[in-house]
Amino acid sequence: MVDDPIWRALADMRIEPQGAALTFTRRLARENGWSRAHAEAVMEEYRRFLYLAATGTGEVTPSDQVDQAWHLHLAYTRHYWEELCARIIGRPLHHGPTAGGGAESRKYRSLYADTLARYRATFGSEPPSSIWPPSDIRFGARYMWVDTSRHFMVPRKMVSITGMAAGAALLAACTALVAKTAQPAAASPTDRAIDFIFQWDYGPFVAMVVLFLLMIAIGTLIDRLRGRGRKSAAQRNARRNRRDNGDSGGSDSGSGGWSDSGGGAAAAGGAAFVAGGGDFGGGGAEGNWDSGGDSGSSDSGGDSGCSSGCGGGCGGGD
Repeated sequence: MVDDPIWRALADMRIEPQGAALTFTRRLARENGWSRAHAEAVMEEYRRFLYLAATGTGEVTPSDQVDQAWHLHLAYTRHYWEELCARIIGRPLHHGPTAGGGAESRKYRSLYADTLARYRATFGSEPPSSIWPPSDIRFGARYMWVDTSRHFMVPRKMVSITGMAAGAALLAACTALVAKTAQPAAASPTDRAIDFIFQWDYGPFVAMVVLFLLMIAIGTLIDRLRGRGRKSAAQRNARRNRRDNGDSGGSDSGSGGWSDSGGGAAAAGGAAFVAGGGDFGGGGAEGNWDSGGDSGSSDSGGDSGCSSGCGGGCGGGD
């Protein structure tokens, strides 16, 4: 695949204008609240997604994070249509929203599973679960724009953990107070600590800050433990898939372990293109694009849906 002109062009693709102070990756990180490293990883997966769309013979569906990169790329209209579609892919690659409903949801869940399978077959590695999550997560989340300059973003699970801890701390304080009232003669270390906190002017504030920091630490630990569990499950699934498919390729989701998909410089394919039997004047990175040659291809729909001029496409949930 390294020798594929489409992949070479995608690997060298720079979306932002020459000399731009704000690069595409930096904008992607800023608009989604990601670290620069994560945005770069998503950009690499976006290139892989584009390669699947450009060289396959069926529709493909991106993960939500890859879809965010695609959305932003569409805003760079000159580069998207004149560079990506015209020069690199050699034909249009459209993006369309879902029509909604259960049938659409089932359709794009199936397409997403097919895309993950094509990813494994094409690149010889497991899609990174941090960017390509399982289908129930991919289609189970709902997103909206939030102005972070005016609003704080607090994870729901953090609020729940903090609330439970605050309730437990309040219950403990009440219990200690009742015990102190019942036995005023005994001054335990706990009693002295409570007296110090509530008699000091800044005591309650300091106690709240310490409790909040403690809850953040506990929440972070729980999240890491869950992440390890998800990673272990993903690794087990990857081993099971390789065993079932007889694939001896590595599980590294990085740039290594690439394998030739057999597509060479073939253009993106799909039902509309194959049925029509025509071409759009392009052969990928080395071809010339005829923008008027989109002979009746339609948007495939989907929350992140697309269809190429030759019928290949991608989509999301409702």
